Amino acid sequence: MTEEHAHSDAAPASTPDPQPAAAKPAPPKDRKIIIRMWPKTPVLYPMALVALICCLVAHFAGSSDLSNYPLGTNDPVAEESGAPGNDDAPAEEAPTEGTSANPQASTGQATVLVAQAPAPDTPQADDAEKELEKKRVDRTLAVIFLLTLFFSLFAICVDLDVRWAIIYASALVILALLLWILDITVGFFPMVTPILDHITPMANAQFFLGVFLVWFFLMCVSFFITRFHYVKVEASEVMVVGGMLERQQRYDTMRMRYTKEIHDVMEYYLPFVRSGRLIFSFPEQNEAVIIDNVINIKKVTRQLDEIVGSGGHTH
Repeated sequence: MTEEHAHSDAAPASTPDPQPAAAKPAPPKDRKIIIRMWPKTPVLYPMALVALICCLVAHFAGSSDLSNYPLGTNDPVAEESGAPGNDDAPAEEAPTEGTSANPQASTGQATVLVAQAPAPDTPQADDAEKELEKKRVDRTLAVIFLLTLFFSLFAICVDLDVRWAIIYASALVILALLLWILDITVGFFPMVTPILDHITPMANAQFFLGVFLVWFFLMCVSFFITRFHYVKVEASEVMVVGGMLERQQRYDTMRMRYTKEIHDVMEYYLPFVRSGRLIFSFPEQNEAVIIDNVINIKKVTRQLDEIVGSGGHTH
Protein backbone atom coordinates (compact mmCIF):
# COMPACT_ATOMS: atom_id res chain seq x y z
CA MET A 1 0.00 0.00 0.00
CA THR A 2 1.73 3.13 -1.27
CA GLU A 3 0.67 6.73 -1.50
CA GLU A 4 2.70 9.42 -3.21
CA HIS A 5 2.39 13.15 -2.64
CA ALA A 6 4.04 16.04 -4.43
CA HIS A 7 4.50 19.65 -3.43
CA SER A 8 5.19 22.50 -5.81
CA ASP A 9 5.21 26.26 -5.30
CA ALA A 10 4.58 27.08 -8.95
CA ALA A 11 1.49 29.28 -9.35
CA PRO A 12 -1.11 28.14 -11.93
CA ALA A 13 -1.97 30.31 -14.92
CA SER A 14 -4.48 33.01 -14.00
CA THR A 15 -7.85 33.13 -15.77
CA PRO A 16 -10.26 36.03 -15.76
CA ASP A 17 -12.95 35.54 -13.20
CA PRO A 18 -15.53 38.20 -12.45
CA GLN A 19 -16.03 36.83 -8.93
CA PRO A 20 -12.69 35.55 -7.64
CA ALA A 21 -12.96 32.88 -5.01
CA ALA A 22 -11.69 33.54 -1.54
CA ALA A 23 -7.98 32.90 -1.31
CA LYS A 24 -6.99 29.86 0.70
CA PRO A 25 -5.16 30.96 3.85
CA ALA A 26 -1.51 30.10 3.70
CA PRO A 27 -0.14 27.91 6.46
CA PRO A 28 1.66 29.80 9.24
CA LYS A 29 5.39 30.01 8.76
CA ASP A 30 6.08 28.88 12.31
CA ARG A 31 4.17 25.61 11.95
CA LYS A 32 6.28 22.47 11.96
CA ILE A 33 6.09 18.75 12.55
CA ILE A 34 8.72 16.48 14.07
CA ILE A 35 8.76 12.88 12.83
CA ARG A 36 10.55 10.45 15.14
CA MET A 37 12.48 7.38 13.97
CA TRP A 38 11.13 4.74 16.35
CA PRO A 39 12.46 1.17 16.70
CA LYS A 40 10.17 -1.88 16.93
CA THR A 41 9.73 -1.57 20.71
CA PRO A 42 6.19 -0.07 20.65
CA VAL A 43 4.94 -3.09 18.68
CA LEU A 44 5.57 -5.23 21.77
CA TYR A 45 3.10 -3.33 23.93
CA PRO A 46 0.38 -6.07 23.72
CA MET A 47 2.83 -8.53 25.29
CA ALA A 48 3.74 -6.05 28.05
CA LEU A 49 0.09 -5.18 28.73
CA VAL A 50 -0.91 -8.85 29.00
CA ALA A 51 2.11 -9.48 31.25
CA LEU A 52 0.96 -6.69 33.59
CA ILE A 53 -2.59 -8.07 33.69
CA CYS A 54 -1.29 -11.59 34.33
CA CYS A 55 0.91 -10.21 37.11
CA LEU A 56 -2.09 -8.68 38.90
CA VAL A 57 -4.25 -11.79 38.43
CA ALA A 58 -1.46 -14.12 39.58
CA HIS A 59 -0.77 -11.93 42.61
CA PHE A 60 -4.37 -12.17 43.87
CA ALA A 61 -5.45 -15.60 42.56
CA GLY A 62 -2.36 -17.74 42.02
CA SER A 63 1.42 -17.87 42.17
CA SER A 64 3.06 -19.80 44.95
CA ASP A 65 5.19 -17.43 47.00
CA LEU A 66 8.85 -18.44 46.83
CA SER A 67 10.31 -15.22 48.20
CA ASN A 68 11.25 -16.93 51.49
CA TYR A 69 13.28 -19.59 49.67
CA PRO A 70 16.16 -17.95 47.78
CA LEU A 71 18.06 -19.73 45.03
CA GLY A 72 20.44 -22.41 46.27
CA THR A 73 18.57 -23.28 49.47
CA ASN A 74 17.24 -26.74 50.25
CA ASP A 75 13.63 -27.65 50.86
CA PRO A 76 12.90 -26.68 54.50
CA VAL A 77 10.28 -29.42 54.82
CA ALA A 78 12.82 -32.08 53.84
CA GLU A 79 15.38 -30.66 56.27
CA GLU A 80 12.95 -30.67 59.19
CA SER A 81 11.60 -34.18 58.57
CA GLY A 82 15.02 -35.76 58.06
CA ALA A 83 14.24 -36.81 54.50
CA PRO A 84 16.88 -38.49 52.32
CA GLY A 85 19.58 -36.06 51.37
CA ASN A 86 19.98 -34.78 54.95
CA ASP A 87 23.41 -35.66 56.33
CA ASP A 88 22.17 -35.63 59.95
CA ALA A 89 19.46 -38.25 59.36
CA PRO A 90 20.30 -41.61 60.95
CA ALA A 91 20.79 -44.49 58.54
CA GLU A 92 18.71 -47.64 58.93
CA GLU A 93 20.50 -50.83 59.90
CA ALA A 94 20.20 -53.61 57.38
CA PRO A 95 18.78 -56.89 58.81
CA THR A 96 21.40 -59.57 59.37
CA GLU A 97 21.29 -62.86 57.53
CA GLY A 98 19.15 -65.50 59.16
CA THR A 99 16.99 -63.06 61.07
CA SER A 100 13.52 -62.10 60.04
CA ALA A 101 12.91 -58.49 59.25
CA ASN A 102 10.27 -56.56 61.14
CA PRO A 103 7.07 -56.49 59.05
CA GLN A 104 6.42 -52.96 60.18
CA ALA A 105 9.97 -51.96 59.18
CA SER A 106 9.59 -53.62 55.78
CA THR A 107 6.54 -51.49 55.14
CA GLY A 108 7.92 -48.47 56.92
CA GLN A 109 8.09 -46.35 53.78
CA ALA A 110 4.47 -47.01 52.94
CA THR A 111 3.50 -46.33 56.54
CA VAL A 112 5.29 -42.99 56.48
CA LEU A 113 3.66 -42.03 53.17
CA VAL A 114 0.22 -42.89 54.51
CA ALA A 115 0.91 -40.96 57.67
CA GLN A 116 2.12 -37.92 55.73
CA ALA A 117 -0.81 -37.90 53.29
CA PRO A 118 -3.40 -35.38 54.54
CA ALA A 119 -6.75 -36.85 55.38
CA PRO A 120 -9.87 -35.44 53.76
CA ASP A 121 -11.58 -32.48 55.43
CA THR A 122 -8.39 -31.45 57.26
CA PRO A 123 -6.54 -28.14 57.14
CA GLN A 124 -3.66 -29.84 55.31
CA ALA A 125 -6.04 -31.10 52.59
CA ASP A 126 -7.54 -27.64 52.20
CA ASP A 127 -4.07 -26.10 51.85
CA ALA A 128 -3.11 -28.70 49.23
CA GLU A 129 -6.29 -27.98 47.26
CA LYS A 130 -5.64 -24.24 47.40
CA GLU A 131 -2.06 -24.77 46.23
CA LEU A 132 -3.27 -26.92 43.33
CA GLU A 133 -5.78 -24.25 42.34
CA LYS A 134 -3.02 -21.63 42.34
CA LYS A 135 -0.92 -23.81 40.06
CA ARG A 136 -3.86 -24.13 37.66
CA VAL A 137 -4.15 -20.36 37.56
CA ASP A 138 -0.40 -20.06 36.90
CA ARG A 139 -0.67 -22.53 34.04
CA THR A 140 -3.61 -20.74 32.43
CA LEU A 141 -1.87 -17.37 32.66
CA ALA A 142 1.32 -18.82 31.20
CA VAL A 143 -0.55 -20.19 28.17
CA ILE A 144 -2.26 -16.84 27.59
CA PHE A 145 1.05 -15.01 27.85
CA LEU A 146 2.76 -17.40 25.43
CA LEU A 147 0.03 -16.84 22.84
CA THR A 148 0.41 -13.07 23.16
CA LEU A 149 4.19 -13.39 22.95
CA PHE A 150 3.81 -15.40 19.74
CA PHE A 151 1.60 -12.68 18.24
CA SER A 152 4.06 -9.90 19.17
CA LEU A 153 7.11 -11.74 17.86
CA PHE A 154 5.25 -12.69 14.68
CA ALA A 155 4.37 -9.02 14.08
CA ILE A 156 8.05 -8.07 14.44
CA CYS A 157 9.67 -10.90 12.49
CA VAL A 158 7.20 -11.15 9.57
CA ASP A 159 6.14 -8.25 7.36
CA LEU A 160 2.68 -8.91 5.98
CA ASP A 161 1.34 -6.84 3.13
CA VAL A 162 -2.33 -6.98 2.21
CA ARG A 163 -1.89 -9.93 -0.17
CA TRP A 164 -0.02 -12.14 2.29
CA ALA A 165 -2.38 -11.17 5.11
CA ILE A 166 -5.31 -12.46 3.06
CA ILE A 167 -3.38 -15.66 2.26
CA TYR A 168 -2.53 -16.31 5.92
CA ALA A 169 -6.09 -15.59 7.04
CA SER A 170 -7.46 -17.98 4.41
CA ALA A 171 -4.98 -20.67 5.47
CA LEU A 172 -6.05 -20.33 9.12
CA VAL A 173 -9.71 -20.65 8.17
CA ILE A 174 -9.01 -23.74 6.06
CA LEU A 175 -6.96 -25.29 8.88
CA ALA A 176 -9.74 -24.65 11.40
CA LEU A 177 -12.30 -26.27 9.08
CA LEU A 178 -10.05 -29.32 8.59
CA LEU A 179 -9.63 -29.75 12.35
CA TRP A 180 -13.38 -29.44 12.80
CA ILE A 181 -14.01 -32.14 10.15
CA LEU A 182 -11.39 -34.41 11.78
CA ASP A 183 -13.05 -33.94 15.16
CA ILE A 184 -16.43 -34.94 13.71
CA THR A 185 -15.11 -38.02 11.87
CA VAL A 186 -12.40 -39.50 14.14
CA GLY A 187 -12.64 -37.47 17.35
CA PHE A 188 -9.48 -35.43 16.88
CA PHE A 189 -9.68 -33.21 19.97
CA PRO A 190 -10.22 -36.05 22.51
CA MET A 191 -7.08 -37.67 21.10
CA VAL A 192 -4.99 -34.50 21.41
CA THR A 193 -6.24 -33.42 24.85
CA PRO A 194 -4.18 -36.01 26.82
CA ILE A 195 -1.05 -34.85 24.99
CA LEU A 196 -1.75 -31.21 25.77
CA ASP A 197 -2.31 -32.06 29.44
CA HIS A 198 1.37 -32.96 29.70
CA ILE A 199 2.38 -29.48 28.52
CA THR A 200 2.32 -27.48 31.73
CA PRO A 201 4.05 -24.10 31.37
CA MET A 202 3.89 -22.13 34.59
CA ALA A 203 4.90 -18.64 35.67
CA ASN A 204 4.29 -16.59 38.78
CA ALA A 205 3.54 -12.92 39.33
CA GLN A 206 7.23 -12.00 39.66
CA PHE A 207 7.96 -13.37 36.20
CA PHE A 208 5.19 -11.35 34.55
CA LEU A 209 6.25 -8.24 36.43
CA GLY A 210 9.81 -8.76 35.24
CA VAL A 211 8.67 -9.00 31.61
CA PHE A 212 6.71 -5.76 31.93
CA LEU A 213 9.62 -3.94 33.58
CA VAL A 214 12.02 -5.08 30.83
CA TRP A 215 9.68 -3.73 28.14
CA PHE A 216 9.21 -0.49 30.09
CA PHE A 217 12.98 -0.06 30.33
CA LEU A 218 13.36 -0.65 26.58
CA MET A 219 10.63 1.90 25.92
CA CYS A 220 12.51 4.46 28.01
CA VAL A 221 15.69 3.75 26.04
CA SER A 222 13.80 4.05 22.75
CA PHE A 223 12.20 7.31 23.85
CA PHE A 224 15.65 8.68 24.71
CA ILE A 225 17.11 7.61 21.35
CA THR A 226 14.29 9.17 19.35
CA ARG A 227 15.12 12.55 20.87
CA PHE A 228 18.26 12.55 18.71
CA HIS A 229 16.99 10.90 15.51
CA TYR A 230 14.15 12.77 13.86
CA VAL A 231 13.07 14.76 10.82
CA LYS A 232 11.66 18.26 11.26
CA VAL A 233 9.43 19.51 8.45
CA GLU A 234 8.60 23.20 8.13
CA ALA A 235 6.85 25.19 5.45
CA SER A 236 10.13 26.13 3.76
CA GLU A 237 12.63 23.38 4.62
CA VAL A 238 13.14 19.84 5.84
CA MET A 239 15.85 19.22 8.44
CA VAL A 240 17.16 15.71 9.13
CA VAL A 241 18.83 15.31 12.54
CA GLY A 242 20.77 12.16 13.40
CA GLY A 243 23.04 11.38 16.34
CA MET A 244 23.77 13.00 19.70
CA LEU A 245 26.09 15.52 18.01
CA GLU A 246 23.09 16.68 15.97
CA ARG A 247 24.37 16.04 12.47
CA GLN A 248 21.93 18.07 10.43
CA GLN A 249 20.95 18.02 6.78
CA ARG A 250 18.66 20.66 5.34
CA TYR A 251 16.55 20.37 2.20
CA ASP A 252 14.24 22.80 0.45
CA THR A 253 10.59 21.82 0.25
CA MET A 254 10.37 23.15 -3.34
CA ARG A 255 9.12 20.22 -5.49
CA MET A 256 9.53 17.85 -2.57
CA ARG A 257 7.76 14.51 -2.86
CA TYR A 258 6.96 12.07 -0.10
CA THR A 259 5.68 8.53 -0.28
CA LYS A 260 3.77 6.61 2.39
CA GLU A 261 4.36 2.86 2.37
CA ILE A 262 2.62 0.22 4.47
CA HIS A 263 4.66 -2.98 4.45
CA ASP A 264 3.12 -4.66 7.50
CA VAL A 265 -0.65 -4.53 7.92
CA MET A 266 -0.38 -5.93 11.46
CA GLU A 267 1.69 -2.96 12.61
CA TYR A 268 -0.47 -0.52 10.65
CA TYR A 269 -3.76 -1.74 12.17
CA LEU A 270 -2.34 -2.31 15.66
CA PRO A 271 -4.06 0.22 17.97
CA PHE A 272 -1.88 3.03 19.36
CA VAL A 273 0.89 2.13 16.87
CA ARG A 274 -0.41 2.30 13.28
CA SER A 275 3.12 2.61 11.97
CA GLY A 276 4.44 2.82 8.43
CA ARG A 277 7.29 4.20 6.34
CA LEU A 278 7.78 7.68 4.90
CA ILE A 279 10.15 8.36 2.00
CA PHE A 280 11.12 11.96 1.18
CA SER A 281 12.67 12.62 -2.23
CA PHE A 282 14.15 15.90 -3.50
CA PRO A 283 15.04 16.81 -7.10
CA GLU A 284 18.54 18.01 -6.21
CA GLN A 285 19.37 14.91 -4.15
CA ASN A 286 20.11 11.44 -5.48
CA GLU A 287 19.36 9.68 -2.20
CA ALA A 288 15.97 9.76 -0.54
CA VAL A 289 15.31 10.26 3.16
CA ILE A 290 13.68 7.11 4.57
CA ILE A 291 11.92 7.10 7.94
CA ASP A 292 10.85 3.68 9.20
CA ASN A 293 8.31 2.89 11.93
CA VAL A 294 6.52 6.24 11.92
CA ILE A 295 3.93 6.08 14.70
CA ASN A 296 0.40 7.16 13.69
CA ILE A 297 1.50 7.63 10.10
CA LYS A 298 -1.97 8.60 8.89
CA LYS A 299 -2.06 11.56 11.27
CA VAL A 300 1.51 12.51 10.31
CA THR A 301 0.72 12.61 6.60
CA ARG A 302 -2.34 14.74 7.25
CA GLN A 303 -0.18 17.24 9.15
CA LEU A 304 2.39 17.19 6.34
CA ASP A 305 -0.31 18.15 3.83
CA GLU A 306 -1.41 21.02 6.04
CA ILE A 307 2.13 22.39 6.41
CA VAL A 308 3.71 22.04 2.97
CA GLY A 309 0.57 21.52 0.89
CA SER A 310 -0.17 18.69 -1.55
CA GLY A 311 -0.05 19.60 -5.22
CA GLY A 312 -0.60 16.08 -6.48
CA HIS A 313 -1.90 12.84 -5.05
CA THR A 314 -1.58 9.43 -6.67
CA HIS A 315 -2.02 5.87 -5.40
